[in-house]
Amino acid sequence: MNTHKTKVLYIINKDTGFKKTDELIFHSIFDLRKLNFVSFLDYFNPKIIIDTIFCSSIIIWFASKHAIPIILLNYLFKNKIFIIAGGYDVAKMPEINYGSMRFGSKRTIVNWILLKAHNVIAVSKSNRDEILNNTKVTKDKIRLIYNCVQKSKVEYDLKKDNIIITVGEVNEETYLRKGLDRFIKVARLMPEIEFIHIGKWTDTNGNKSNKTIKYVKRKSPSNIKFLGYLKRKELIKYYNISNIYLQLSRHEAFGISVLEAMSYGCIPIVSNIFSLPEIIGEHGYIVNNIKETKEKIRLALNDRYYKVPTSHLQTYSIKKRTASFKKLISN
Repeated sequence: MNTHKTKVLYIINKDTGFKKTDELIFHSIFDLRKLNFVSFLDYFNPKIIIDTIFCSSIIIWFASKHAIPIILLNYLFKNKIFIIAGGYDVAKMPEINYGSMRFGSKRTIVNWILLKAHNVIAVSKSNRDEILNNTKVTKDKIRLIYNCVQKSKVEYDLKKDNIIITVGEVNEETYLRKGLDRFIKVARLMPEIEFIHIGKWTDTNGNKSNKTIKYVKRKSPSNIKFLGYLKRKELIKYYNISNIYLQLSRHEAFGISVLEAMSYGCIPIVSNIFSLPEIIGEHGYIVNNIKETKEKIRLALNDRYYKVPTSHLQTYSIKKRTASFKKLISN
C-alpha cells in the first residue's frame, strides 16, 4: 500500500456502470475504501464508523438518503465531503414526475446534504446549471468534472447497417425520461428500418421486472427489437453495426451511452434538452420534435463520411476525469 496516497471513502447506493468506472479511477489514485448501501441494514453497519475514521476525504455519488449517516458522523470527524450530483437529486421536472427538487421534504433533505459538502461535482455544464438553479448551492462550491467513457479513441466499422439503436433501462420512470415513447413513435413512422433497444428491464428501484417492458412491447411496432441487458462485448457489437444512435430524452444530466455509441461510429440524433446538445457538439443532429427526427434520420442514413474527431472524445476521457479528481481531492 502506498501510504502517501490520500485516504478516501467512496459512498454509493447500488453499483452501476459509471459508479464502477469511478471506483476504478479512485482505486488508481487514492487509498480507497468503499461502502455500498444496498439494503436498510447497511445503514447500521459498524464499518461506517471505522471507514469514516480511516479517511480524510469522502466522495458520495448522489445527494440521497445513503449520504445521511456519513453527513451525521462527519459532525464528529470533520472530513472533506465531495458530492457528485448528477441526476435525480438536483432535477426538477414535474411534467414527468422526475427530480428531488419538486418536493418540500425531499428538496429540504437534498439541500441539507449538498450544503454540507466541501464541493459539489457537476458532470456537465447543463448539470451545473441545474445545481445552481434548483438548489441552494453557490457557484463557488461547484466543480465541473465531466463524466467519462471508456474509449477516448474513435473506431469505425465500415460495415454499418441501417439500424437505429438506443440504450437504457426500461421502467416506469425511464419510459418518459429517456424518451422511449418517442423512440416508438419514430419507429412506427419508419417501418422499413430496424430499431433496437438495449437495456435492463427493471422497476423504479432497479430490480428486475417485466411489468413496464410488457406494456412497452404492446405499444411498439414489429420493427423494434428489445434485447434487454447485454454484456459489454455484445453491446459493442451492436454499436459497431448500427448506423444511428437515437436518444430522445426529456432529461439527461450527461449521456454516457451517446458518447460510447459515437466512439464506435454511430451518428447521434438527440433531443434538444439539457446535456445532450453539449456532449455531441457539432458531431451529430439535434432535434426538437418527431418530424425533425425523421428528417435527420434520412440525412444520417445517407451520410457515409461521418467521423468524430478523437479530440472530442478526449474531453470525456477516463484520463481527464482521473486527473481532475486527483487535483481536487489531493489539494
